[in-house]
Amino acid sequence: MSSPRPSGSLLLRASLHAERRRIIAAVALLSCWTAGEALVPALIGATIDHAIAGGTMTQLVLWLTALGLCFAMLSFGYRFGARLGNSGMNRQVHHLRTRIAEHVMAPDYRPQTHRMPGEIATITSVDTDVSASIIRQASLGLSALCGLLVCAAYLLWANLWVGLSVLVITPLGMAALRWLTPRLSKASDNLQADIAASGAAAADLMAGVQVLRGIGGHDQAAARYRDASQRAASAGIVSASASGRIDAAQVLVSGTVLLAAAGLGTWQVLAGHMSIGALLGVLGVAQFLSTPLGTLVSTVEARTRSLAAADRIAALLEDGAESSGDQRPIPRAKCALTIDLPALSDRPLTLAPDSFTVLVCAEDSLRAQLATTLSLGNRQQKAAPNSADSLQHLLLDGIDISLIDPAYLPNLLRLAPHQAHLVEGTIRENIFGEAPVPDPRSLELLLRASGVDELLENFPEGLEHLVQGRGFNLSGGQRQRIALARALAGGPLIRVLQEPTSAVDSVTEANIAQGLLRWREHAQESGTGAGTLLILSTSPTLLHAADEVVFVDRDGSIARSTHLDLCAKSTYEKVVSR
Repeated sequence: MSSPRPSGSLLLRASLHAERRRIIAAVALLSCWTAGEALVPALIGATIDHAIAGGTMTQLVLWLTALGLCFAMLSFGYRFGARLGNSGMNRQVHHLRTRIAEHVMAPDYRPQTHRMPGEIATITSVDTDVSASIIRQASLGLSALCGLLVCAAYLLWANLWVGLSVLVITPLGMAALRWLTPRLSKASDNLQADIAASGAAAADLMAGVQVLRGIGGHDQAAARYRDASQRAASAGIVSASASGRIDAAQVLVSGTVLLAAAGLGTWQVLAGHMSIGALLGVLGVAQFLSTPLGTLVSTVEARTRSLAAADRIAALLEDGAESSGDQRPIPRAKCALTIDLPALSDRPLTLAPDSFTVLVCAEDSLRAQLATTLSLGNRQQKAAPNSADSLQHLLLDGIDISLIDPAYLPNLLRLAPHQAHLVEGTIRENIFGEAPVPDPRSLELLLRASGVDELLENFPEGLEHLVQGRGFNLSGGQRQRIALARALAGGPLIRVLQEPTSAVDSVTEANIAQGLLRWREHAQESGTGAGTLLILSTSPTLLHAADEVVFVDRDGSIARSTHLDLCAKSTYEKVVSR
């Protein structure tokens, strides 16, 4: 049973709950800032009334000291409060990005929605920042509310009529601003979605720019990106327009409050109910009201943006989040691999344990279907019942791999795709990862079986030679040899390789075939066994070296024998001849 979808609102609440202690401390410190900002004009007005207008030097020093302490309170309050709010926000950004990475890289990740790599990168980089900004805005918003309360208390204390007018006008203005936020939410949601689409188009364009130039399709691809970018720009204009209207409404509300306070305060001074210093304090506090009021409006605005971004993150986390198997069979070298495809007219194809088999398909579509099944098996693709994909199975000793714990499956099965994917690091790290390097004899045979021994002759650093991201500083054949060594590393496993020598020359390919035989012989002599090895290829050198060749004809019939025996079959000889 699949887990319930983690909605955007739930993600935001979880982020706020996780950082509740930092938010509380940040609100307390930032409240000192907003309260201090509100009290500065009040203290200036009190200094004028009690120290300058007929006061003594001692009173002046005392009031100036109080004003200095107020400045220190608001300065340090903002400094450390903002630090706490930003640290909590950055912690949640890291948490969300880690959660997304773990989700999309999990063995059982089975996306139901087509997403381009650029879109996932945009969600991971942009939407996580926008979503986690709710931490900082919550701290600022609550402290702004404290500042509003301090302002209201002072205004009521200074003069009842002025205070009441501010307390009436301010909520009405906030209600008007609240009416505009749904439009901003929709505009922000469209903006973030179009930014994600343009980022996806840009990433895919840059990834395939060389291929596009080769086939003359770069103009069409550029036009596609231009359209996506223009949609994002149009959405940005709409979003900025909605945000601008809210900012204008905020200025209007703040100006109305200030005018009301100034008019009523002047009337009260003329009536003898207020002093000049109190009037200056009231005007300063009324003018400062725009700051906490604007912060509250920004908090509402930021919540709508954070919610839109969190909804996209939740949709990504929900996509492909389905239950998977939990079986953990004991790893062993004598493990049989069974491939069950509806296109095979005979019974399912079962490979003998600890054998070296090369699979040849006469029909390209059947070969593509088989390669797809093996690639999906690496992600434990489990289709819905009664669908076409539900009839495609990979079984280990009779156990469907969809029933095996995906985190445990790499201990039993290693499926190496045709395209070599290398990461930034040394050659040793790309082959063995964090696992220890085997003994010298095993390492020598492994490097010879993959052709990496010849590759290392060009690098003085040997296995410690640095590889750039995606192997950009290596040729295609060099990348393929390192990927082959990575597939062969480790203990006895079932290994399925797809065209592992297509990018190397014929001499290197022949050396690799002989190296594979010596590597397997050494593993069997040591008593551990090499495990079952299945290669999808039409390479004559690999076909000669294999224990058995399995040929799937156009009608789905299967012929199993050695390469020399199968050469008498015209359809087979036509497929493997070069």
